[in-house]
Amino acid sequence: MSKDFKNVEVIIFDRKYLLRTTDDDSYLINLAEELNQRIKSSESMENKHSDIQIMSLVALQILDEKNKIEKEYNQLKNLAKMMELGSNKV
Repeated sequence: MSKDFKNVEVIIFDRKYLLRTTDDDSYLINLAEELNQRIKSSESMENKHSDIQIMSLVALQILDEKNKIEKEYNQLKNLAKMMELGSNKV
């Protein structure tokens, strides 16, 4: 059973985007709001960088955070496996 797509309008960096999604509207709206907050926190860069440079820098920050979280998650998962194996030996 496939979900129906719907259009959700969000505003990112003072530009409107119409996105198609199967997710709840509020999910995309919240993502756009979080992105806008990150952009706003980078306002000090606005005078020095173009819009595309600011968006690229914010995207790199988000990817860096994601990669670090994935690395930590994998380390914790491996640790849990090792602890489980260790408790099976007792």
